[in-house]
Amino acid sequence: MKRYGPLHAVPDGLAIGDPGRRHLVLGAHTVSHRDGVTVTRDIGWAELRGATLDLQTTRFPFPGAFAGAWSSLLVMITQTDPELDLKPGTAVLTTRDESVRLELDRHHPGGYWHPIVSRTQLLMERLVEDAASRSLLRQPDVVLASIVSSVRRARVA
Repeated sequence: MKRYGPLHAVPDGLAIGDPGRRHLVLGAHTVSHRDGVTVTRDIGWAELRGATLDLQTTRFPFPGAFAGAWSSLLVMITQTDPELDLKPGTAVLTTRDESVRLELDRHHPGGYWHPIVSRTQLLMERLVEDAASRSLLRQPDVVLASIVSSVRRARVA
């Protein structure tokens, strides 16, 4: 499973959030909210009118590495599990009839790098608006590689 920021390439699409806990899976036909492997909500793309992410962000490009080093140091000093409370992010999915707020668990303390969250939001908007683009989710590795490439190109520019 490949990962970049909040995105994971999973067998049935792209996951946003921690796939071991609460996350979204953007599949070719539906958007699924899951808690681990349990589907808690399934919404077909044709029903969606909008999708908005609210994930904590940072301007620091390597937040996961920093959080991992910081957590390891804290464990070494205290000799206990720091039991960090990670406030979840959210996704708001809007259909013709309702607006559903779904929690998304994070991988580490702190935020995700801002450019990847911004690109993820743009991807969701495109998938809601352009039905033909949803077929790309059958190849999640390719979509993830494309997003990673676009973020890296923008960083150099």
